[in-house]
Amino acid sequence: MRQKKGIPFDRANVKQTKRIQTIARVSADLFSTKGYLETSMDDVARAAKVTKGGVYHYFRSKTEILHFICSTYVHLDLENLEQALSTARGGVEKVRLVAFRHIDHYAAHASAAKTLLNEAYNLPPRHFREVKAIEKKYFDIVARVLSEYLKGRIEKHTLTALTFTFFGMMNWIYSWYNPKGPLRPEELSRIIFEIFTKGVEGASLSKRKGT
Repeated sequence: MRQKKGIPFDRANVKQTKRIQTIARVSADLFSTKGYLETSMDDVARAAKVTKGGVYHYFRSKTEILHFICSTYVHLDLENLEQALSTARGGVEKVRLVAFRHIDHYAAHASAAKTLLNEAYNLPPRHFREVKAIEKKYFDIVARVLSEYLKGRIEKHTLTALTFTFFGMMNWIYSWYNPKGPLRPEELSRIIFEIFTKGVEGASLSKRKGT
């Protein structure tokens, strides 16, 4: 951070932040491919190109690294979300925004997303509950967006099912999607958005017709 009144740029803080981010990034790569339990601190140190003591300088344990990865990613989902939604016009545009934003975050942080989805259960109970509480806030916001899109004409249990379905479509891509492949994130976002919204509209029509 650059300070006021001509105080020199704090290079030490920048270097420390970059080192923390590097350790977290390579750890997420390892946890998402090799597995959290199967990854050692020696593996992390080698991948980060630092000594094991260097890793411990920034993180007291492998569990602390996992917590940093998971909490950072779930906070990313919430960051400025309400502000972005407040500028979107209409329910359908808000659904589109959520889909594009969610997939964009995944594409930019795929290893962290996979680690959250597959390894968060390895966190100590207190940290696991903390991460889940943030995820619940995100879920509730998206449920509210879907309710607005459907103009509130939906029962609570159905809204819950639709919200989980929407997240399922967006999250299951971890099992097959390569952000570096030919299918660009924005195109995948469009596909998911159109399939979901058109499917919901079709289901709503079927319900009104009694079929």
